[in-house]
Amino acid sequence: MTTTINFIIRLALTTILVVWAILPYLGNSLNESVLGEIFKVGILPSVLIIFSFFIMVAFYCRTLQKCLTLIKPENRKAKPKSVWYMFAIPFNFVEDFFIVINIANSIEEEKKSNGNLNGISDFGMISGIGWSIAQVLSFIPSMVGQIAGLIGMILVIYHWTQIAKINKLLIKS
Repeated sequence: MTTTINFIIRLALTTILVVWAILPYLGNSLNESVLGEIFKVGILPSVLIIFSFFIMVAFYCRTLQKCLTLIKPENRKAKPKSVWYMFAIPFNFVEDFFIVINIANSIEEEKKSNGNLNGISDFGMISGIGWSIAQVLSFIPSMVGQIAGLIGMILVIYHWTQIAKINKLLIKS
């Protein structure tokens, strides 16, 4: 796939997600939107939650970057610094899928030439795509969105621990 087509697909998918995310704001009820959820919790607690979330994402990105750095360049499906696109809001909601897929495919490719990874059968593809889907579903302004957000947090932590374990094996190489 050419770079231009790849960019157009990502931009189109991001546009669809942004439209979907702002639709609740277009309704008459503030209570049905994400902004309504923030007002229910309170501004200060919401700011603290969001700040804490971004700190967690930064540490998660460091783990992912380390993983790609430890993988031989010829086995990488993405550059190590590309994981920081998780902070490119709103593009990250689509980009996150590509990041976790590229990391899983890179680990799988590395396993072919790295005996330390022989015991690994799960490269984080399912948990990575799972948390990415849950993140998108968390835009649904109801209990469904809240449950999706919780599931997403559980899956991202699970994915993070998977990648951290793989990093330990890669360091031994």
